[in-house]
Amino acid sequence: MRKMKEHIPSIEVLKQKLREVLDSNLTDFLESTHSRRAELIGNRRYFVLSLVFLLAAVTGLYIVSTYQSPLINYILIACTAIWSIVLLLSGRSWVTNTKLLAREMNMAMVPILTNIFDRMLMYTNNTGHADQTQQLLQESKLLTVPDIVITSDDMYSVFGGADTTIRELLVHKTETAKDGKTTQSEIFKGVFVVAELDKMQVAETFISTDGDRKGFAHRTFWSDLMETGSVKETVLEWNDFENHLHVATTDPTAAREVLTPLLMQDIFDWWSEHKLNMRLAFRGNKLYMLLPDASIRIEASTTSTQPTAIEQYAWSLARPIWRTLLLIDEVRK
Repeated sequence: MRKMKEHIPSIEVLKQKLREVLDSNLTDFLESTHSRRAELIGNRRYFVLSLVFLLAAVTGLYIVSTYQSPLINYILIACTAIWSIVLLLSGRSWVTNTKLLAREMNMAMVPILTNIFDRMLMYTNNTGHADQTQQLLQESKLLTVPDIVITSDDMYSVFGGADTTIRELLVHKTETAKDGKTTQSEIFKGVFVVAELDKMQVAETFISTDGDRKGFAHRTFWSDLMETGSVKETVLEWNDFENHLHVATTDPTAAREVLTPLLMQDIFDWWSEHKLNMRLAFRGNKLYMLLPDASIRIEASTTSTQPTAIEQYAWSLARPIWRTLLLIDEVRK
């Protein structure tokens, strides 16, 4: 099996490969998701129509209320109640079918992604791995913020080389104000990657971005690590990397053996694309990564049949998978 850098060496090659595969598979992809897409479009239209009738009934009720006509008032009240129920049911069907379409599209994406990356992939929706995702996130120590709410969505398992799972993840922090009201703020949106390595790591090594030193629960993250007394920030010999990415480890020598110049270059390239906070951890026989990606669509997809919309949706999946496989190949060298 070829290394990913040999198969798809650059992001430009990835884009070209994605277009070629979609061109040859677009008809099959659209046919496999046609029924659910048509049902969702129907739900959306029915919801809009129900909303229009409800607004008309409410408006009529307001106008007629100025006249002394109890019969018409009763009729309009009944119409308002009926259309309120219809609106609620159609909105519920819209939400349900939106989630189901996202699942069907991601299942239909599996052969396309397999063709692109020359790797076997398997898709699992959130109901099959939510608890496991939360447990793995706790084991990784990448987020030690209290009172967080985790929304775990689609997961792709990649086989060949290191068994790897790539999970879409949305994390909110719950905060309670002095007046008792609770609010949620988003602290992470992107992919959570777990890869099984071929050997146990001598050291526990953690990587965060410079932005993490000013927020994103950075203080909690690093203070929890430093309480053990064994994890220390270490200095590497690449200025660009150290200007933006920081490393803490239990064994600087072992960490340098893992963080080769090529691996640091790939990590730096991923950061350069986003300029957002990212975190990596080497613990035991696993590599854990939180890689931000604003293009990730949690429990959503697209009803469009236009090639450009389908390509954009496929790109939101293909890019993080490609970046992940590049990093895994470098770690396993």
